[in-house]
Amino acid sequence: MSLSRRSIEMLLDLVEIKLSFMDISDREDARDLHVLERAREELRALESGGHALLMGDRRRVGRPRAQA
Repeated sequence: MSLSRRSIEMLLDLVEIKLSFMDISDREDARDLHVLERAREELRALESGGHALLMGDRRRVGRPRAQA
């Protein structure tokens, strides 16, 4: 089953709203933030016509690491 462009846009909006309201207070919140950031990247990939990353792909998606 595939998602329509409209459904992808709606899900992307919902994920971005959730991300904007998150207040990180513990490790569970940090994990949720990471999962939502990953979902946002996957939805953006689907929206642009690409394929979502495979679930087994453990590459870090999100903010780049700070320079030391």
